[in-house]
Amino acid sequence: MHRIFQEDTRLLGRILVDVLRLKLPTPDKVEILNVDLTDLEPVARWPDTLLRVESADGPLIVIIEAQTDSSETKRRRWARYIAHLQDVYDCDVSLVAICRKAATARWAAEPFAIGPRAWPSMVIYPIVLGPDNIPLITELAEASRDVPLAVLSALIHGRSPHADAILEVLATALTTIDTAQAVHLAEFIEGGLGKGPSRQKWRTLMATKHYPYISEVRAQGREEGREEGREEGREEGRQEEGVRVLLRVLGKRGITLSGEERERVTGCTDIEQIEEWLDRALDVSTAAELFAGKSFSRE
Repeated sequence: MHRIFQEDTRLLGRILVDVLRLKLPTPDKVEILNVDLTDLEPVARWPDTLLRVESADGPLIVIIEAQTDSSETKRRRWARYIAHLQDVYDCDVSLVAICRKAATARWAAEPFAIGPRAWPSMVIYPIVLGPDNIPLITELAEASRDVPLAVLSALIHGRSPHADAILEVLATALTTIDTAQAVHLAEFIEGGLGKGPSRQKWRTLMATKHYPYISEVRAQGREEGREEGREEGREEGRQEEGVRVLLRVLGKRGITLSGEERERVTGCTDIEQIEEWLDRALDVSTAAELFAGKSFSRE
């Protein structure tokens, strides 16, 4: 049945307009495409979060996308995600978009049609979570009843005039759950708030309050800081030892460095660069040859 549309490529247009009475622009050209839709190269498909929901109605795949700004490219990817997952899992698929900005939430909530407006083949209706429908949780009792919802409230309303009140209540609500989970969420919240006053407010709360989980957060922060310091110390020691050995090798081989060249060596903090110079120092006969070659210096 489909082959007749290959025999006369303009037949489809005549049927849509003359038989079905659909509005269709007059085609200037119609060509037959290859029907092999197999991806010749891997196609990136990375939704933010995927959930499989099991119920009496059967399985449901839920795509959760955090959306900062409007993007028609992202909408097309949403369509790909839905079609791909429906094909792979053979079940219903829903899309949830989470937006901090009210304008982005309104954009995401608009139905997205694929195909001509008069007869689209697919229409996507996302469920949108944003400032207009996620509650402002500023009461401790409400925050304690559902701490993860209170976290989402803080992340979505982080730029609102109520942000400080939400964060203060949330900091207290974390004391009502397991301490290890509270420590994890405290760090999660700081990262999720992004740059700006809300993150600074949260850091201030973590630095000034005296809840048990905050003591754990501080202890972890101190340990991470000590480990970073130890790592920096080890790296600095490797750098200093590398410079010392390099200068000794050059001296033994009778290669003299000018003041500027010596300063270049002693001031280098890139251990890969120092090791490259050290390897080259075994073969070169002049300082110019030592510095002629690949550079590993980092910005």
